[in-house]
Amino acid sequence: MTRQQQSTLQRWRWRYRRLRAMSIREVMWRVTVERTKAQWRARGLPAPERVMFERLPQQGFFGLPLTPAELSTLAGNASHSAVLQEAEEILQGRWRFFAFADAPTAPTPDGMTDWHRCDVTGKRANPDAFGPTLDYRDPTVVGDIKIIWEKSRHHHTTLLAVAYALTGEHRYAAGAVARVADWILANPPLRGVNWASGLEVGLRLMAWAWVYELLRPHPQWTTWFGPDSPLWPSVYQHQTFLEGFESRGSSANNHLLGELAGQYVASVTWPVYPESTGWQQSSKAALTRESALQFFESGVNREMGFGYHVFATELLLLPALLGERSGDAFAPAYLARLARSLRVIGDLRGPGGLLPRYGDEDEGLAAQLEARNSPRVDGLLRVGRDWLGVPVAEPAGGHLSAALLLGAKRDELRAEPAAPGSFAYPDAGLFVLDAGGPPHRNVRVLADAGPLGYLSLAGHGHADALAFTLSVGAQPVVVDPGVYAYHADSVWRSYFRSTAAHNTLELDLQDQSVQAGSFLWADKAAATLKSWTPLPDGGQLGAAHDGYTRLPGAPVHTREFELRGRFLTITDRVTGQGEHHLRLHLHLHPDCDVQPEAKSSYWVTWDTGALRATFDPQLSVHLGRGEHDPASGATPLGWYSPRYGLKVPSPSFRATLTATLPITLVTTLEIL
Repeated sequence: MTRQQQSTLQRWRWRYRRLRAMSIREVMWRVTVERTKAQWRARGLPAPERVMFERLPQQGFFGLPLTPAELSTLAGNASHSAVLQEAEEILQGRWRFFAFADAPTAPTPDGMTDWHRCDVTGKRANPDAFGPTLDYRDPTVVGDIKIIWEKSRHHHTTLLAVAYALTGEHRYAAGAVARVADWILANPPLRGVNWASGLEVGLRLMAWAWVYELLRPHPQWTTWFGPDSPLWPSVYQHQTFLEGFESRGSSANNHLLGELAGQYVASVTWPVYPESTGWQQSSKAALTRESALQFFESGVNREMGFGYHVFATELLLLPALLGERSGDAFAPAYLARLARSLRVIGDLRGPGGLLPRYGDEDEGLAAQLEARNSPRVDGLLRVGRDWLGVPVAEPAGGHLSAALLLGAKRDELRAEPAAPGSFAYPDAGLFVLDAGGPPHRNVRVLADAGPLGYLSLAGHGHADALAFTLSVGAQPVVVDPGVYAYHADSVWRSYFRSTAAHNTLELDLQDQSVQAGSFLWADKAAATLKSWTPLPDGGQLGAAHDGYTRLPGAPVHTREFELRGRFLTITDRVTGQGEHHLRLHLHLHPDCDVQPEAKSSYWVTWDTGALRATFDPQLSVHLGRGEHDPASGATPLGWYSPRYGLKVPSPSFRATLTATLPITLVTTLEIL
């Protein structure tokens, strides 16, 4: 069988398994969507019959208007300089996202963009293909679709408009307008892979809305956006696409939030079409519904990936804030849920701004209002403090995005955060054991005893039940290895979401939850909380999961954590019957160095600290770093993905044992 035939067979298996995960109602809806696609293929997307420019007043748009002097003062020198540096790279056609974050891509001729080319693989997707049916999951067709889509989200175009708002310089404004116009010309309605996803359409609309409003003071604004502008038919077709392509059922996750947020922001920014009022009302109602469905009562996002928690929170915040500024305020219950989700971010953020890692993460942004190298959540938390009174600690940065969102003059509703210590979100199964002490010596453990993910697909969850991470101050030590790839590399996608890639116990070389595709699970482990006791110098947590009961002897894994000051004890008990092969994994940050101390104990050191890891003497311990031999069939070991599209070697322990159940294993970590 050729590689292409294998790829085709794999795709059909994935589609069959996904179909089995759907309800009858969703299957019928998808049949309707396919009928809509067929109609679009035959007739195309309609152009607006009328654009009612008389309904285009200058209304409140977030924190605008701001003069360059006002915005520059509010932003501060560091943010101002970072934006202009990135804007200069954008004008050269260079990119600073994903694996390019630290080393931007080479300049392009005239600084312009090939909207259909994957800059990692060099693969160019067919720009004339019918977008809604193009197989964007196939890397032989599109390369890494995330690269193409990230460009077409127009975050870089928004940043050029921000640079104009900071400086008043024409070249930034002209560069932004040129990129919007070029995209519209290079991506006719429904043609090419940039018309394959409703989420991409929604995010693009929000970016264009920011460009439109940030450039409003420019003397050529009425020329660029007058009645003859190509923007108007394209915006209408984007919104029509969203109306007919709304994600539902097993796909109604962050994709749906992005579609609805884009529809709402576009309808409020451009209330110029006969359908605008209806689009605004329906998207607002759906956002209100989804805010309750997609977040636990605690405020944690149900997709069980911290990156998606941040992304989904942004997608709730932007419509709500714009609605308030335009006289269309969202309900108090919606704002309360938003405030809780913001507080989760503030509470989970550790010393030095260290963000937790669990589940999928693809660096998704609702809108880019700061340079890419700016702290990820500072602006979000600052808006939460000043607008909703969310009790989170004062962030170091975020002044620029907060100014753009809230303006120069605002009534600040700041509240002081609660005293640090251990805490939990039991409904989401997230537990933080905090030993206290000075920030630079603070020991913090984040343990996962929650669901795999959201809806029947649980697409962004990982097989990480009873896994944990550990940080000392701002230094990650025991880490979640991250994501690395989505569609572009199925082998590494499978590894990075596997049980073997997480700090937990694996049985018989099997994942706790059975992978059935890159965003699909055939069998899902369910975790159960046994006990939880926060303590002044740490805490105790006990939990179990049933992911291995499908194996002979029906094994059940129970894990107990006990953090007492600078000493963490992890007790693993596996009950059931028969002989099984156990593998205990402990993954360390690339900054760490490891030296053996004795047969079962090791010194782990980093620039500012050290710990002693001691494994149960029943285990045979192997230390690996960057191991991968596809020909052997062995599981990779010792890999860490600091961001999407990048993986680097890191030290990892794999401790193994073949034993007859039941069995108990004890691991200790002593922070020195």
